[in-house]
Amino acid sequence: MQDRPDKLKLLESVARFLGEELAPAIEDRGLAFRVRIAAWLTQMVALELLLGDAQDAAQLQRLRALFGEEADAPATAAKLHEAIAHLETRLVDRIREGALDDAERARITAHVKQTLREKLVVVQPRFDTRPDVEG
Repeated sequence: MQDRPDKLKLLESVARFLGEELAPAIEDRGLAFRVRIAAWLTQMVALELLLGDAQDAAQLQRLRALFGEEADAPATAAKLHEAIAHLETRLVDRIREGALDDAERARITAHVKQTLREKLVVVQPRFDTRPDVEG
């Protein structure tokens, strides 16, 4: 039995084929556009496979730090996402209360910016996410 390529390499290859070889060869502009969208979605799934687990773990760690909580890593991806959703809801409630001091506001802002940077790396990899870009 031969070793198969991993899922990430397969998705990256399909995305590259769709976007770099197939889309430019299609004369129908509407169809070429849809092929480029398919390439982008395929690349996005590949990046989620590559980065998703580490990003989720980091997000959970940041959220727990905001609330001063420590706990073991959740046993499953579903539990991890459940924990993130729960803490995000708590964070939203805390922000809505409007009683944040400057230090807490700064910690929350840093968390939100980092979470957005991580999401942008997946959905728009060419977007410049360096912190110094903000000016």
